Amino acid sequence: MKNYFYHNRLFVYRFLLILSLFSISRILFYLFNINYFGAISFFELLKIFIHGIRFDISALFYFNIIFIILSLVPGNFKNHSTCQFVLKSLFILVNSIIISTNIIDTKFFDFENKRLTSDIFNSEWLGEDFITLVPQFIIDFWYLLLIWILFIWILTRLYPKFKQGKSEITKNSYRTLSLQYLLFVIFLGIVLIGGRGGLQLKPLRVIHAAKYTNTKNVPLVLNSPFTIMKSIGVKKSTVPVYFNQETLDSIYTPVIKVSESKQVKPNVVLIILESFSNEYIGAQNNGKGYTPFLDSLMNHSLVFTNAYANGKRSIEAMPSIIAGIPALTDGAYITSGYASNTINSLVSLLKKQGYYTSFFHGGKNGTMGFSDFANLVTFDNYFGMTEYNNPADYDGKWGIYDEEFLQFFKTKMNDFSQPFLTSVYTLTSHHPYKIPGKYKNKFPKGTLNIHESIGYADFALREFFKSIKNTDWYDNTLFVITSDHTAQAETKKFNTKLGMYSIPIVLYHPNDSTIKGVKNTVAQQIDIFPTIMDYVGSNDQFISFGTSLLNDTTAHFAANYINGIYQFIENDFLLQFDGNKSIGFYNYKKDSLLRQNLLNDTKEYVAYENKLKAFIQSYNQRLNQNKMVIQKPVNNK
Repeated sequence: MKNYFYHNRLFVYRFLLILSLFSISRILFYLFNINYFGAISFFELLKIFIHGIRFDISALFYFNIIFIILSLVPGNFKNHSTCQFVLKSLFILVNSIIISTNIIDTKFFDFENKRLTSDIFNSEWLGEDFITLVPQFIIDFWYLLLIWILFIWILTRLYPKFKQGKSEITKNSYRTLSLQYLLFVIFLGIVLIGGRGGLQLKPLRVIHAAKYTNTKNVPLVLNSPFTIMKSIGVKKSTVPVYFNQETLDSIYTPVIKVSESKQVKPNVVLIILESFSNEYIGAQNNGKGYTPFLDSLMNHSLVFTNAYANGKRSIEAMPSIIAGIPALTDGAYITSGYASNTINSLVSLLKKQGYYTSFFHGGKNGTMGFSDFANLVTFDNYFGMTEYNNPADYDGKWGIYDEEFLQFFKTKMNDFSQPFLTSVYTLTSHHPYKIPGKYKNKFPKGTLNIHESIGYADFALREFFKSIKNTDWYDNTLFVITSDHTAQAETKKFNTKLGMYSIPIVLYHPNDSTIKGVKNTVAQQIDIFPTIMDYVGSNDQFISFGTSLLNDTTAHFAANYINGIYQFIENDFLLQFDGNKSIGFYNYKKDSLLRQNLLNDTKEYVAYENKLKAFIQSYNQRLNQNKMVIQKPVNNK
């Protein structure tokens, strides 16, 4: 038994090595994102790290299962150099790959504020855009590559080696084999328990991390291999049943009825600005910002100062804005199993009223699934980099620079039959934030890499509006300006779980005095669809999970979801809910940094929790039952 116990000890030493490296990668993750997490006390950080080990063990046991079995299965074959070479190679290969996801996330987290999930394997991640941008990411974040190489070196250098002097090849008696197999079964039992995260009723899930810290620090407890593993194969969302159908409909319904259809149809131009956080907009920050043109336009617009994105990714924005579909699941709607569902959208409803429809994005055709979704909601035409057809204006990474593409947008619009609905999605303010060389040093550099490109995008928007003022369609056009999501933040306010969704929603009509002013009403991306429909008018009811921002008689709210936690914003309060119970309740008007959890001080949160539950149940129910449109009654004769 001497040699066999030696192999067990060797396995334990090797596992402790990779477990230690996971803890070190968690420290790096915190240090790289300290602006987001803020200062955390030593004991709170220690608590997070200790509980994080549970999630590390779970991921490591699953990903290293072959290595574990080969290391522990009884037999003297493990004493041979060939077997030890295979074990070492397998150990270093597997763990180099999975630890790379932790290292990638030390910087990628800055963009989405959540750990990586299995959607990195989707075509949107591993497609042409990914291949094109890899060299730029390596150039920008070369230090991550060096850190990864250092981790591999440590794995290789400190890997506990098998020593022949410690082992004796012995003849296995019946008693010896019995004890070996008993020990093997015990170890496999430990691996099973560790892999599922303990003896609790259900295996460890992402949402369990919220038990050990506040929701903002949840990503610190988790590790990226775990979140990737737990999101693999997740296709169908579970329909929670919080209420019976009658109660559900009495609390919340997505059936919308807006104003009657107008005889004179306004054109609608929807402008989606890449990564425009409210933090970058001067009009939203006492004049401190990088958007002088947008600031001036907002003085003549209807501005919603308390507006939020429903998601953190570009791929989540288009369904939210165009079709009123919130991002309440881990995977994006565009790439989910529900993408073939029948849905309402601005496009489908306005086409019934005679609108010509089109969508513009200067990126490569197919990027982010935009063209797929445009086809799904039946835009008449999609205009991308292929249709632009001038490689001279290609930024070398994503697509066509904003200034040139917005002028292309304007030229095409001049040929559209009216009324029309058209949307343009900008791209230059996306990483790597490259602006044309002719504008070097023209825009303020700011303190974040994105700031200069925000200034350029704002300039491109100015030039676009200059060019359309004398067109025959301008005076009869409603412009809706918003952002797909936020990006990096430098201030504490915009690094909170509330601020990380804060975006502009601006309505501008050059010839309608009613579309002016400032409203502090809670607003969200999914409100844009019913708001436009309310302005244009519709004689039919439709399904929308948002509300019309032009309707002051209804309660307005915002909802989003990340890392297994739902957020619900209404009136002065923010509720955080883990799917089973509320875990946070804040008066964000008085407590902008969300430091005072009122959950135990008041029962006021219950009404908010019930509405959020109804919202979640109604959404998932309709998603699973493919009831995202008003069902016409069957005429049985």
